[in-house]
Amino acid sequence: MNKQLKAELIKAPADAYPIVQNMARFYGYDMSRACGFVEDWDWAFPENGLYEGCDVKRYFEDKDRYALLVKVDDELAGFVLIHKNGTDPSTDWNMGEFFIVAKFQGKGIGKQTAHLAWKQFPGLWEISVIPENTPALAFWRKSVSDFTNGQYSEEINSVYPNTHQPNRYILSFKA
Repeated sequence: MNKQLKAELIKAPADAYPIVQNMARFYGYDMSRACGFVEDWDWAFPENGLYEGCDVKRYFEDKDRYALLVKVDDELAGFVLIHKNGTDPSTDWNMGEFFIVAKFQGKGIGKQTAHLAWKQFPGLWEISVIPENTPALAFWRKSVSDFTNGQYSEEINSVYPNTHQPNRYILSFKA
């Protein structure tokens, strides 16, 4: 049976912080596939066997940051972390972190989720992508182009204060 999967995007309650933090370990693992050999960035597999993942606590504490959970049929399927800091001062929303668990990757859930976020948070958006993360860049180009009918801009810009990989592709568009 081929069932059409449908993503749901919900605001993460405060007590979901440990859940998102746990998923961030898998996000780090996924990122290591594309970024594992970026110079000056330590994506080495930890000796204890557990990626730490970025600390997502600020997305639960800062009023200008939002943590969102992705669900498919009430099953946890990932997270979306957005904030209001972009390379352009007029940016309303920045895709801080975006993660879909392996089970749902390649099934349209990521694109559905991105579109839901953009509809739920209208305004000027920025998405920054590490140049070595070519799968993510292809995903974002396609998702943004489909959402905007090709009406977006793309440039390479420096993302301050990121010292590891300051130059990023920046996709900007109006949602």
